[in-house]
Amino acid sequence: MNIFLSLRPLGENYANPKTCFFHVLFKAAGLAMYILSALFFDSFVIIFVVMVLLAALDFWVVKNVSGRILVGLRWWNEINEAG
Repeated sequence: MNIFLSLRPLGENYANPKTCFFHVLFKAAGLAMYILSALFFDSFVIIFVVMVLLAALDFWVVKNVSGRILVGLRWWNEINEAG
């Protein structure tokens, strides 16, 4: 089977473009901050705090927003009466 047959056309719209945008945005913001932080800040503490906040925001977006909307994940258990 040809691998290129399963790829989407370039102009095709996605179901949740805003969710995909924010999913990538927080990952790119963390990476950009890590790489470029020495240009903007002299203090390691400021860099560390901003990186922890960006990592926390990225985790929250991936767990609660992207996971729920894009993948359909749910973070609770359902137990039926039959066991």
